[in-house]
Amino acid sequence: MKIQSVCRRAALPTVLFTALSLLAGCGERSYETADGIEDELPAAGGLPDPTWPDSVPEGPIDFAKHVRPLLIINCLECHNREDAQRYGGLVLETRAQALSTGASPPAILPGDPDGSPLLRVLAQDPMHQQAMPPTPDKVWGVRLEILRRWIAEGAVWPENVVLVHPREITEW
Repeated sequence: MKIQSVCRRAALPTVLFTALSLLAGCGERSYETADGIEDELPAAGGLPDPTWPDSVPEGPIDFAKHVRPLLIINCLECHNREDAQRYGGLVLETRAQALSTGASPPAILPGDPDGSPLLRVLAQDPMHQQAMPPTPDKVWGVRLEILRRWIAEGAVWPENVVLVHPREITEW
C-alpha cells in the first residue's frame, strides 16, 4: 500500500502539469479535428501571429521578424532592466546585455546553441525548477527551433534594436 501511494504522489506533478498545459493552451497552436487531423488555429483577424509561427522560416533567421517577438513575449516580462534583479540578473533588452548579464553570462553563445544557457533553460523539462519561462508558458517546437537556428547562425541582433516589455508593444 505504501509504495502505491508514493507512486501516486510522484505522478501527481506530471498529471497536474499536463492538465494545466491543456487548460492554458500550452504547446503548439493546433487542435485535433473529429477525423484526427491536426489543423492550425487561425490567428486573430486572420493575420499571421509573429509570436506563434507555424513553421521555421527558410533561409537565415531575421532577428526583427522572427526572434524579437519570441523574446519579447516569452522573456521580457521578467528579463527587463527593472525586474531582472529578481530573475537572475539577466537583462535581454539588447544584444550587449544578453551577452553580459545574468548569474553566469553570457546567456547566448553565438554559433553554439547547445552551449547557450538561454536555450538550455528554454529546453528544460517543464517541471525542472530552472525551466524558463515557468510552466505553463513553455517555448516548444517551432519557436524553440527558430531560437536554436538563430543562435547557430551567429545570433545576429542589430545594435539599434532594443526589446521592450510586452505591455509596451503596440504593433509587431
